[in-house]
Amino acid sequence: MTYLLKILSIVWLLTGCAAALPALPALFGLIPASSVSQILTTTTVHLSRKNFKIVKANALGHSVGFSFLGLFNLKSPSNEEAFTQLYRSIDVPNGKSQTLVNVMHEQTSAYFILFSLPKITVRADVIEFIDDVAPISTREAQSMN
Repeated sequence: MTYLLKILSIVWLLTGCAAALPALPALFGLIPASSVSQILTTTTVHLSRKNFKIVKANALGHSVGFSFLGLFNLKSPSNEEAFTQLYRSIDVPNGKSQTLVNVMHEQTSAYFILFSLPKITVRADVIEFIDDVAPISTREAQSMN
């Protein structure tokens, strides 16, 4: 009987059922569920003025991981690697007032028979702020649409 219990516990651990154990107390409200903290910043751009120009549209960075059988994560995709590739693709010079806008963060996975490829993709537009000039007229605003 002891031998059977040992075998069942090993099989239970190898099937991934134990991965749900840390989440069980949070489901019942015994401890608060942990969350990933995100830092979000905003900048106000007055669209009634021509105070910026688009330097590069749809800049892209990505990071790919590898997971065996969907259970064993051998390499996780990295946000840091994705953003590093994004910044390399835009080549922001020092001293310019450029920033990323319309940032999109996507997490996808391609599943195959024995493995999966989780992927993080980061897309953004790069704008550069220029000297503030006179407000645009109503006619110019309508022609931009």
